[in-house]
Amino acid sequence: MKKRYYDNMRKSQPQLDDLFYGKKRGFSIGLAHHNFGAFYSIYPCFFSFVIEGLYIKCNGEMNTFIISIIFFIPIGICSIPSYKAVFSNDKYLQYFKQFEKEDEHWHKKWKRRTIAFILGAIASLLLGIITAYAIVIS
Repeated sequence: MKKRYYDNMRKSQPQLDDLFYGKKRGFSIGLAHHNFGAFYSIYPCFFSFVIEGLYIKCNGEMNTFIISIIFFIPIGICSIPSYKAVFSNDKYLQYFKQFEKEDEHWHKKWKRRTIAFILGAIASLLLGIITAYAIVIS
């Protein structure tokens, strides 16, 4: 029974690897796609919050529909170029090839850039909220 179990594990391992680490439809690609989109779309939030602050300051009202339109238009406009640059026509597969060729020093450099990208997105979000609040109360 133990032998059959390990034989089946060995046979199913390629399928599991493709499920989790497949370059076209794997779980890790889906997660990377989601995270990239989430953090990239945070950057235009700064402009959305500033425009919302100006709208509330000028009109003095909080129309939920207009606020959501003001919020999502800059995010949608700015997300289109990033999506086309990375995910259209499976362009990210070219990045995989480059990552596989490079050495450890190069990978560390890109890990630092990724962390800076994420921290910049969070700082942009917070700065946008603070700026919108400052515009409304001034």
